[in-house]
Amino acid sequence: IDTGMGLERLTRVVMQHETGRADVTDYDTDLFKPIVDEIVELARRSRRDIHNNHVAVRTIADHVRAITFLIAEGVLPSNESRGYVLRMLIRRAYRFGRKIINLDFEEFNPGTTSFLAQLAELLVSMMEGTPYGDRLHEKEGVISRVIEEEESRFAITLEAGTEKLAELIKTVRARNHSTISGTEAFKLYDTYGFPLELTVEIAQEQGVTVERSGFEAALKTQQERSRAASQFGGAVFTPTTLTLKNVPRSEFVGYDTLQTDTVVKGIWKQDGWVQSAREGDEVGVVLERSPFYGESGGQVGDRGTIEAPKGRLDVLETQWADELLVHQAKVRQGTVSVNEPVRAGVDAARRLQIARSHTATHLLHWALRKVLGPETVQAGSLVEAERVRFDFSALGGLKDEQRMKVEQLVNSRILAEDRVQTDLMNVEDAKRAGALALFGEKYHSQVRVVSIGDYSKELCGGTHLRHTGSVGAFQIVAESSIAAGTRRIEAMVGESALARRQQDAQVLRAVAEQLGRSPQDVLQGIEDMAEQVKAAERQLKNLKIEFARLQARQFVAEAKRINGVALVTARVDGADRELLAAMADAIRGALTDGVALLVSVEQPSTVAWVMALTATLVKRGLHAGRLLKPIAAITQGGGGGRPEFAQAGGKDPSRIPEALTQAEQLLREALA
Repeated sequence: IDTGMGLERLTRVVMQHETGRADVTDYDTDLFKPIVDEIVELARRSRRDIHNNHVAVRTIADHVRAITFLIAEGVLPSNESRGYVLRMLIRRAYRFGRKIINLDFEEFNPGTTSFLAQLAELLVSMMEGTPYGDRLHEKEGVISRVIEEEESRFAITLEAGTEKLAELIKTVRARNHSTISGTEAFKLYDTYGFPLELTVEIAQEQGVTVERSGFEAALKTQQERSRAASQFGGAVFTPTTLTLKNVPRSEFVGYDTLQTDTVVKGIWKQDGWVQSAREGDEVGVVLERSPFYGESGGQVGDRGTIEAPKGRLDVLETQWADELLVHQAKVRQGTVSVNEPVRAGVDAARRLQIARSHTATHLLHWALRKVLGPETVQAGSLVEAERVRFDFSALGGLKDEQRMKVEQLVNSRILAEDRVQTDLMNVEDAKRAGALALFGEKYHSQVRVVSIGDYSKELCGGTHLRHTGSVGAFQIVAESSIAAGTRRIEAMVGESALARRQQDAQVLRAVAEQLGRSPQDVLQGIEDMAEQVKAAERQLKNLKIEFARLQARQFVAEAKRINGVALVTARVDGADRELLAAMADAIRGALTDGVALLVSVEQPSTVAWVMALTATLVKRGLHAGRLLKPIAAITQGGGGGRPEFAQAGGKDPSRIPEALTQAEQLLREALA
């Protein structure tokens, strides 16, 4: 390891010695050769035919190993952290396979288009009998599904993004430039989801560079805009702007007590440290020791009060700024000064609500892994009073029965009143004990391990209940996708969950009353009503068509004759395209040799056109689509269709009379 002499290189050296060949590479060893041979086989080409693309073949072989092991370890494609690395490996290998060496992978395995999934299956079989074999075999199904879904998503991205990138490279060259601006590269990323790495790679193949600094600047601007849109309203300071000089590290004592006597060690007002604050001031207060939990690990900060000898402060939020625990507060009365003794007290009722939510979050994580599988991993959370937002990595959304099962599992553990235990452990010992750790989180050498019963164990610095029964109730209210491979659950906890259930029950009773059914029969009542609505819509449609036929007779009677051909034009405002089409068909059926041109204004600025020609005119070479196109263009629209029938749209109703006049002229020219 110290010399970079890994297993692959050691194997290569041994093979070079045994064969006497100096040209043996890592990819000729037993660790890679079966995969390389399979790529050649899938490509239906000889090794000599793809020799010039050996870098691409080796890249695919290398990447498929990394992809397979990453997924087996629970990593799923995402836009952040290790999930982003996995996504880039899959996409890069896919692009090499499809574009660089132009391999024909379309028919290699009926029913699937994922050549990487087949290579992963080969790798799993190669690992049988090794220390990794059982783990890979256990995850084989998940590995294939993840690869296939990511390839499918990227196929769409690659097609659209590559086309736009090709146009961009063409434009750059036309200007005698050799660099794509960072702004343009960011547009590809932001609009089409085309990764910067692929933009750079493809551009380099075409002899064009990409301005990375411009891309980073555009990305940063977008991120700042997003953060600005979601900042806590009324914040009196930004924690990262605090100067730490001469202010000691805060001590958090809130695990053991909700109230403590302490000393004010710093007061931050607007843009600097001050010695005191008075009534009405909004300040950031740093205490020597504090029972207030600072926002971290997804859990929101505590609120409460700080009582000073000559004043009182309401703590509105608590946040960490490096090693400072800053109490965002407003001086309600009197004054407060640095080095004054104070009594700090947390809002106990709110802390209890937050603890309910945090313990419920751990139960939710456990239930999701039990229902969806151990590859389901937490990707973020927001723990508030009586409300939970939980993000997790998953291949697909929760089905109705899975959602019900997750909710049932959580509530079953609440009813069981399982013990919640917290232990302080060495981080490595905690991981060996099976405690789940969030990837990307920074942990100290000593960590808190929160265990629930014998089924849930996680590294967590948040505040929790003593037993699950205190959660009270849990209800999922929403589940959605927030990114490829990442889902989000929103749930109510405790009193808010009970209130939500009562609200849902009240709505159910009201709906049942309106339907004249019992609450148990509401679904059947809605289905019956939906069928009645469909029947009414069908009846209305038939009536509209009959009305169209009747009105068509009047339009035919008012037809103009142009070179012996009848031209029926009419404006029928309020008619949708289906009704216009039915009316045009009725008019055409009443004509021997003629044209029906109908127009409607469905909304204030939406124009709909329909044109129908008799078969006699089609035989003479007239084409409805070509005739209607310039007519619709006058109303700032467009469309087309078949020789006998065409539809179009428009945006300027004021020019309909002009368009109808032009129609007569176009018909004269077509018949000349």
